[in-house]
This record gives sequence, C-alpha cells and structure tokens, in this order.
Amino acid sequence: MTGNARSTDRIRQATPAHTTSVSVLSVRPVLAYLASNRQDYAAILEEHGISPDVLDNPEGRVPHTVAMRLWESAERLSRDPDLGLHIAEAIQPGSFGALDYAARTSATIGEGFACFFRYHRLLHDLPEVALELKDRRAILSHYIPLPGTAPRVVSEFVLAAWLVAARQATGADCVPLEVRFPHAEPASTTEHRRIFRAPLVFSFRRSELVFSREWVDLPMLKADPVLRNIIEDHVHALLRSLPSRGTTADAVRDLVARNLCQGEPTLEAIASRLHLSSRTLHRYLVEDGTSFRDIIRDLRRELALMHLDNRNLAIGEIAFLLGFSEPSAFHRAFKRWTGCPPQEHRFARTVSTPDT
Repeated sequence: MTGNARSTDRIRQATPAHTTSVSVLSVRPVLAYLASNRQDYAAILEEHGISPDVLDNPEGRVPHTVAMRLWESAERLSRDPDLGLHIAEAIQPGSFGALDYAARTSATIGEGFACFFRYHRLLHDLPEVALELKDRRAILSHYIPLPGTAPRVVSEFVLAAWLVAARQATGADCVPLEVRFPHAEPASTTEHRRIFRAPLVFSFRRSELVFSREWVDLPMLKADPVLRNIIEDHVHALLRSLPSRGTTADAVRDLVARNLCQGEPTLEAIASRLHLSSRTLHRYLVEDGTSFRDIIRDLRRELALMHLDNRNLAIGEIAFLLGFSEPSAFHRAFKRWTGCPPQEHRFARTVSTPDT
C-alpha cells in the first residue's frame, strides 16, 4: 500500500459461503509437513473422499468443510498442539502459487498484502481478509464467518504464515505490536511467544496481526513492477476462471424451497446449513438487497400460485407444502399477497383457463 493511502483505507474480500471451496495449495503445507515427519496422511484423504490426483493439480480445489477436517485430523495425528505454527514456519516463497509471487514482487509489503487479499478467493472462498490502517496502526485480519470461527490450528497457521512471509519478503525482522486469536488461550504459549515475540490476545473476534503504520512501507526484496504486472494478469485470469457464484440470497432461496414442507425454516437453521453464523447470513442478505423474511414470503407466494394451478392439490395440502402450521394461516397469508382467498383465485383461474 502506498504512503498516500488514507488511514481508513480497507482492502477486503467477503465471500458468501454456499459454494465454498479451498485451493489444494492451502492444504499442501499440512500434507507436506506430515510427510516430512513420516506421518501417513493417506488414511485422512481416504476418510474425507479426497483423491490424491486432485492434490497434484495446482488449480485443484476441495470443499471447505473437508479442508477444515483435514487440518483437524492432521493435528490429532501429529499430536502437536502447535501444529499450525510449526507448519507456517516451514512455508517457502511460492507455496501459494502465482498469487504468492504477485504479492512478493510488489513494491512494498503493504502493496503485497493488498494484492494477496484482493485475489484471496483463489485460495479460499470463505474468509474475510483485510488490511486496515487505523490509529497509526496497520492491521491484517482473517475471519471465517462460521459459528466458533476458524479452528485453532487454522487461525495460528494463517497468522504465523503471514508473519513468516513478511519476514521472507522484506528481509526485515518484522515484529507485531500485538497478535490476536479467536480461540481461547492454550495451556502453553511458549511457541507463540517464540515465533511472534509480541503481546498475545486470545478469545478475540477474529485473527489479527497488528503492526505500526510504518510497517506497510517496508520495501520488498524481490520488487519488480514489470514482472508483478505480468503475474497479476495471470492471477486475474485464474480468478475469472473459477466457477461463478450465485448470491447468498439464491442459496437461501434454494434451501428454503427444499425444506418448506417440514415447516417454516428459521434463519438459524438455514445459516447452519450454509456454514454461517446467523448474524453473517443476515448481513449477506442485506448486501443482496433482501432479507430472510422477504425470501420466505416471496417464495411462498410464487409456489402458492403455481400449486393452485394444480387442481389435484387440495388447499390443505398446499398449506402443508408451503410450511404453514394450518390451512387458516395459509388463507390469511394468501389474502395479504393477492387480495383474495386461495379458493377464489383458483376458481378465477379455472374459469379463465378451462380444461380442454
């Protein structure tokens, strides 16, 4: 980030979670660490249905939930409570593909992280990542909008990997002012203090590295504007090649439609199915210009009109299919939507479109 950036500048990617996937580049570090320590991870891949062939493709992706389970399984297998920190120490330049090189050839560390976050979806659909300049401080943050947020092993890997990469890319002994974790304080923080050499905060709302404002202006050892532009063009093309994502509202509508006959779904239940907290799902729907209540109302109205055209369905059956507790509730709702009761609408349609 350049020196003329405003103190409130924020570079961020916030991604809906309904089609979340993770690049194999994000899980390779944990597999490489296990292999180097002669730990057999084949059983983990088989358990979660991951083909080894996928891992050989640098553009391959695995579901987010599988990636999280892989990290947690590796933690159990290694019996190392600080596995995330130790894997991060072993990362090398280029570990995260073209995006890694685009960041490392930037002019400054701030510009490098800005680039990294701009295209972060190449690595993972779900996290919200940000570089924020605030009160003479530079804050790098990572947040997975799930109940309980990121597992400890993932959060510690992310922050330690960012710090290791910053030290590699600048050649400077970068030391944060503060390091913040979303999980509770572990029994031992010896490794945390050794790696970060900074005050530690636990049970924070997200994962964050806090530096002085001047940190973003540190020059990169491999700065190369020409090469950076070439690589970034390639990174941009890779991002465009990812499957397009519908809106969160589309995902909610689909889940509601499939579950209406079981009763009116709750925001909490749908959020859980999408691997989101209720608050985050509400925020995403607001960004899509709608609300959970509006989606249910509009979908019920649309389905009601369609079902009423099917004369083989009784009004009570339609009420059930739409998730109403009783037919009278459906009657009241339909009259609000159309100004007439469902029987009257059906009769009018029957008269206007008689059987042939």
